Amino acid sequence: MDEQHLIKQLRLPAAIINESGDIQLANPAWEQFEPMVDHAGKEYSELNKFIRAPLVKKECQKIWRGRLDSYEYYFRTVSRDHCQLTISKCGENHMLFQILPAVDSGVVAENAVDVLESMNEAFFSLDEKWCFTYVNHEAEKVLFKKREELIGRNFWLVFPEAWGTNFEEHYFKTMHDQIPTQFEEFYAPSKSWFEVHAYPNRQGGLSVYFRNINEQKDLEQSLWQSANSDHLTGLPNRRYAYECMKDYIDKNQAFTIYFLDLNQFKIINDLYGHDVGDRLIRKIGMRLQKNLPEELTISRLGGDEYLILVPEALSDLEVMEFGNRVIGMFSQAFMLQDRPEIHIDPSIGVSQFPKDGNLVDTLIDKADIAMYEAKKKQSAKAVMYDPVMHESVSRDLIIQQELKKVIERDELEFVYQPQVDATRNWIKGVEVLTRWTHPVLGPVSPAEFIPIAETSGMMEKLTRYQLKWCLEKFSDWRQQFRFEGIIAFNISSGLFRNKNFIAFLEEVISEYQVPYNQIELEITENIQLFSHKESVQTLERLRKMGMRVAIDDFGTGYSTLSYLNQFPVDKIKIDKHFTDQIMVDEKGEAILVSIVKLANSLDLDVLAEGVETAEQRDFLLMNGCDDMQGYHFFKPMTLEECERFYYEKVLKQRVPE
Repeated sequence: MDEQHLIKQLRLPAAIINESGDIQLANPAWEQFEPMVDHAGKEYSELNKFIRAPLVKKECQKIWRGRLDSYEYYFRTVSRDHCQLTISKCGENHMLFQILPAVDSGVVAENAVDVLESMNEAFFSLDEKWCFTYVNHEAEKVLFKKREELIGRNFWLVFPEAWGTNFEEHYFKTMHDQIPTQFEEFYAPSKSWFEVHAYPNRQGGLSVYFRNINEQKDLEQSLWQSANSDHLTGLPNRRYAYECMKDYIDKNQAFTIYFLDLNQFKIINDLYGHDVGDRLIRKIGMRLQKNLPEELTISRLGGDEYLILVPEALSDLEVMEFGNRVIGMFSQAFMLQDRPEIHIDPSIGVSQFPKDGNLVDTLIDKADIAMYEAKKKQSAKAVMYDPVMHESVSRDLIIQQELKKVIERDELEFVYQPQVDATRNWIKGVEVLTRWTHPVLGPVSPAEFIPIAETSGMMEKLTRYQLKWCLEKFSDWRQQFRFEGIIAFNISSGLFRNKNFIAFLEEVISEYQVPYNQIELEITENIQLFSHKESVQTLERLRKMGMRVAIDDFGTGYSTLSYLNQFPVDKIKIDKHFTDQIMVDEKGEAILVSIVKLANSLDLDVLAEGVETAEQRDFLLMNGCDDMQGYHFFKPMTLEECERFYYEKVLKQRVPE
């Protein structure tokens, strides 16, 4: 209601009062009104004091509670003019106080009409037969009907669509129970939301104040959307997913959740920047939405984590089938404008209500644990939560936290495994291996902490430390022992897509003045690395500088052969699995021999790992593999052991080439 406008329109004393009795607005006539005397003869110097009299306040409370529509109180001024105080509801939160001459009721009615027509709130009144008795100007605008079309007509006949809605329920309640009601309702024909206040009339019927609240509802929807949607993908967010699960739990409805985490997403961010990473996140969300049923809730929890909520308990077989379906959606590369194809796959953990818990946080935590297990095992299928995973995850989390401190606490040690030319029994180079002894956990296997370093983003920091420490010592070797062999480092394939790391690699080699042709970079088979154009270009550039590239654990990866003739590689290292087949399995031996022949035909060096017996050595020599490493020749040696051995066994007995 435009209260200022209303007060200005009234020439007689008038004021707007709130429920606490405070005057919100008053016109000049109110302030200038002369002193008055009540029925008991008590004199009041001003109207502000008069309207706080106990009798007036008591009747006001009845109006606020809906027990009265209005109140009239007759009094006289000190000059003995007779007046009438009229109090009526003015909107939901205010009352109108007016001082009128004590004349006939027609004057009062005329002033009441002035008030109703001045309001910004829509208003109409109905008689006990539901027929319109009054419609103000604002109601005409809101209802899109002239008052002439409404006065005297039945409300339910004019607006039949109001049947069966809150309008029917509350209007009948107000009229029959004689109590005010307040509600919000959507009226479909006008596509509008209304806030409605209905009051019973003493003569029967209703007085109804209402206003269009479409803008308010749009704002509420916008706020809800902002609170429950992910700003990047438009998918439901963590909050929405949690509320859905809470609702299912309250209804005791079984459900299954799939927790997705993208493998090596950090590498993509590091390589291409966060803008490309964000675009990839959106693409993945769109692909999931497009290919999964609408009844499922697909949400982004944050970062590179998604959650799929299936509103039913699935059998073990159904869990696996659906998981395979989701993973299959990642088989096709993601295409981004002005960027190469991006291959990425998820690790998926699964938990179910009520089997795995009855709290949302518990179910999320267990799905997260199962996802972590899938990531650790590099599983290409969804992994269901199992209680035995807790112990493994607890240790992994401890290792993840402790890895952040290993450099500062000087807990890492580097050992060197010689690579031998078995035809001459001569050391051609060394491979650097990392050992970690924790003060509480004791020795922690590389097979355990390296994957954790990969997934936790610690791999680059550890590799930089290893390169700097070992190349400094290797530089000393070259000067002290005139060592001309190679030093081989295992480098995570993802680091070749990290421009900052490659720049560091070149800088540290230059700093210690190690010839590029004495550096060998060992890379584990990885189809994403082999097919990644920028990674291949990086390796080609490093090879042109003189560095050597070796494929480690050859034969254990996937699709390598189709890329091997194009990939910039100098050496193949045959995995120990194939060496162990010698004298054990003829098919295994045949595969090993085929790998050796393949390498030779491509003019690549070939080295067999894990040689532990003379029989294995002789078999390899007989089939064209001269370079080997393993316990048959040497165990990995510390820096001191390596230097002592080299001094005593090599320098003193140097065999000319």
